Amino acid sequence: MEMEEEGKNSLKVRRLRGHKATATCCVSSRERPRLIATAGEDGRVCFFDLRCKDAQLVIELGTDYPVSSLCFNQGNENVIYVSAGTQVRCFDVHMATSWKPLESYNYNKDEINQVRWENPNQ
Repeated sequence: MEMEEEGKNSLKVRRLRGHKATATCCVSSRERPRLIATAGEDGRVCFFDLRCKDAQLVIELGTDYPVSSLCFNQGNENVIYVSAGTQVRCFDVHMATSWKPLESYNYNKDEINQVRWENPNQ
């Protein structure tokens, strides 16, 4: 994955290392500047601090289904939702030692292409 910013204060193109296959989704944190999470065909979710080169945290979901999409829970960005195949799984990033989903949803017959968190109270 490469990043580039053009303009007067342009940055060099950087390659973020963490995936073993193509990245399929990239989301930035609203609450934490410089934090991005990426999903990939390798069954991984990688968290990057843009001040560093390599992934700071990696969730290994397995290669059975490529991860197609992810999103942060707005209001609690320690929780992420990840879609892989026909499932959506919810993880707490503070429970990195087990990576057991907090919740798992399996309602679709077709592959889920995008997940999005919407707060019903807003």
